[in-house]
Amino acid sequence: MTGENLYALRMEKKRWIDEFSKKYGQDNIVRAEGKGMTVRELMDEVGVMPFLSEKRLVVVDGVPKATKEEMQALETAIHPSTILLFVDPAPDKRLSGVKQLMVIAAAKRFAPVSGPKLMQWIAGESARLGVSFALGAAESLVERLGDDQEALATELEKFSVGIHGRPVTIDDVDIHTIPTDEGVVWTMTDLISAGKRKEAMAYTHRLLERGSDGYGLWAILLSMMKNVVAVRAALDDGLSGKDIAERTGVHPFALRSVQPYAAKCSSADLARAVAWAVEADVRLKTGGYRATDDAPQELHALIDRFLFELPSGR
Repeated sequence: MTGENLYALRMEKKRWIDEFSKKYGQDNIVRAEGKGMTVRELMDEVGVMPFLSEKRLVVVDGVPKATKEEMQALETAIHPSTILLFVDPAPDKRLSGVKQLMVIAAAKRFAPVSGPKLMQWIAGESARLGVSFALGAAESLVERLGDDQEALATELEKFSVGIHGRPVTIDDVDIHTIPTDEGVVWTMTDLISAGKRKEAMAYTHRLLERGSDGYGLWAILLSMMKNVVAVRAALDDGLSGKDIAERTGVHPFALRSVQPYAAKCSSADLARAVAWAVEADVRLKTGGYRATDDAPQELHALIDRFLFELPSGR
């Protein structure tokens, strides 16, 4: 099992272990860490017959280092009644052992879920937990966390414990959910595009008060500017829709707000804003601005200034 969707990967592994335990017993399940494990050790483990049962399951988190020949030997060493399951989100496919494993094993990849399918999953998981959402709140949650089902599942669990007797609102999401970097970019772009600079400033202040790192937030804002410039360049080249996402690497969710904003910004205004941001970033990294954990005021003021240097898009 592989794939970037850590939530789906974890749940499928759990399902395997639970179902196998019900059918063949917990005593016939072995868990092992692939990192640091030798192929010889793994061969000894998978060569054992089940204990008073028809089947035995060996679950290995991570693929141990192996040559092509060692992986071929491992295949022949597996007892006919033993199932060997590797779970690794991103095995190094450049390695000969991994390449051979992909040839001899039945592989299943768990890709991120997005769009309508993600919203359907949120609806089903919310119903299971007894959570309901007011209009727009579920979408707001996705804007803050993206398509990371692991993070989304954690937030839904929090809502199920902390909010009772009423739907979760957009304000609840804003107050209780710490956004991912992408989520910050999306929210900031929405606010700036709508001309809500004071609200954007209040949003950054709230993030800092919650413990967000000022330098990290500065980097996120630079990433936001990069997205806007890249999308504007793509629009100037006549691209649209999926073509913009493919060229720029900007998430489709983010494009919803970035593209209209970029379309309203003039190239001259963006060039001026980029020049200011580059100079500010250089000064921040070379001592022109002084900011420490104990005295972050200059950095925080620079973040405020950034929001007003961005083009108005009007």
